Amino acid sequence: MYIIIVGGGEVGFYLSKEFVEAGHEVLVIEPDSRQRERLEEELGDISMGGEGCRIKCLDEAGVSRADVFVAATDLDENNLAACQLAKLKYRVPRVVAKVNNPRNRNIFRKLGIEDTVDVAALVLENLKAQIPVFPLVRLLNLDEEGIEVVQIRVTEESPLSDRLLGDTSVAFLAESACLVRAGSKPQMVSDSTSLQAGDILIGVVPADQLERVRTEAGVTGLTAA
Repeated sequence: MYIIIVGGGEVGFYLSKEFVEAGHEVLVIEPDSRQRERLEEELGDISMGGEGCRIKCLDEAGVSRADVFVAATDLDENNLAACQLAKLKYRVPRVVAKVNNPRNRNIFRKLGIEDTVDVAALVLENLKAQIPVFPLVRLLNLDEEGIEVVQIRVTEESPLSDRLLGDTSVAFLAESACLVRAGSKPQMVSDSTSLQAGDILIGVVPADQLERVRTEAGVTGLTAA
C-alpha cells in the first residue's frame, strides 16, 4: 500500500517506521528540516518538505494514488484541513486524523472526518488501566462496527462480586469475554463463571450496552466519552 503521513513528529515517526518495516511504501510530509533529517537517518528517503494541508504539496506527494492518509501533526486545524482534502478532493479510501484536543473530536466528525484517534483519551484510559480504583476502562473503540473493547475490574464493592456471570445484567459478556485472575491462566468465561473481587474481565461490548456495563461494574454518574 501507498501510505501518506502528514507530520513527522513522534507519532508520525513511529507510525511510518511500523509501515516501512511491514513493507509498505511510505511518504511523510513534514515542514521541519530537522524532523526530516531524523526520518532520513533512521528510515531512508521517505519524506518531503511541505504543509500537508496545501493542495500543491498534496499534488506533489501523489495523494490521488494513496491507499491510506494519516494526519498526525500537533495542530488539529491542520489535521482537519489535510484530511478533508484527502477525503473530498483526492478520494483517498482510508483517512485517519490524530486529534490533540478531545473537544475537537465532534468537530472532525461533523465535518466528515469520522476516523480519528484521540491522543488524550488513549493516554487517560491507559493510565486508568494501571490504577485499581477504576473499575471500567475503555481499551479500544471501533466506531464503524459499533463495539468497544473494555476492561472491567471486579472490586469488593462491585455489583459483580461473588455472583455468577449469568445472573448479572451483563451476562452477554459470556459470549466474548476473557477472565484474568491472579494465580491462574486467562480463561474464557461462561454463564456459570463465579466472579470474585480482584478479577479482571476483558470483553467486547456493543456500544449501546456500554452504560449497562458501567452501572454493573460499579461506575455511576458517568457518561460515555
